[in-house]
Amino acid sequence: TQILRSGTLSPRIAAILWLAIERGASMVLAADPPGAGKTTILTALLAFARPDASVYFTRGWGETFRLPPCEGDAPTFIMVNEISDHLPVYSWGPYVQRSFELMADGYALLSTMHADTTEGVIEQLTDENDVPAANIGHLAFVVPIYVGANGDGRRIRRVSEVAVLEPLGASYDRHSIASWQREDDRFEALRTPAQINAVARRLGMAEDEFMEELHRREQFLEALLAEDVLEMEQVQRRVLAFLGYELVEG
Repeated sequence: TQILRSGTLSPRIAAILWLAIERGASMVLAADPPGAGKTTILTALLAFARPDASVYFTRGWGETFRLPPCEGDAPTFIMVNEISDHLPVYSWGPYVQRSFELMADGYALLSTMHADTTEGVIEQLTDENDVPAANIGHLAFVVPIYVGANGDGRRIRRVSEVAVLEPLGASYDRHSIASWQREDDRFEALRTPAQINAVARRLGMAEDEFMEELHRREQFLEALLAEDVLEMEQVQRRVLAFLGYELVEG
């Protein structure tokens, strides 16, 4: 909610990403400069994961990928600190290739990258990490973030696009389903039937079900903002209650 209040993304875009995390979709957040908030936003989105989801944190170079098995319908997330060759704790080359292979087996990847466009993310994956085009579509969502200054010189962060990828034979398909309009600092999301269909299909939902669940989450987030629910534990409790769970102490 603090991120929403800062204007980094809209409640509707947050609701889309909520459903993606809840349903175990893979996602990469990208921004070019360091300190852009990629990891902060991705960590915040984990509040929307199902309580029975499993999380496996990779260790960078030398990672063995001894993952817990995918069991039932509970998501298993592979958390990669960053797809980058800058530090040994990050993943690059064969470790990235392996992560994308595991997505085909039902695992979900959550990570960040240094890029300012969806095209930049895909170029790094294919040209610099040799991820086959057939595996790119296993990455369901790419979320580039703009970092810069507004008209009065204040530093701002804005989700500039939400792109949906899906496998398409030996290649992949790409759909832009949300964007930031820089001229008037405004977000547009799911403006066309084709965009709605792309997200619903990627999440394995009927369009009417997707829109109903999206509206419920969007209204819930707007209510949290209206009530000034800003602390992490408060937000987590409200999210779990919304989903029909309770936060267990300890």
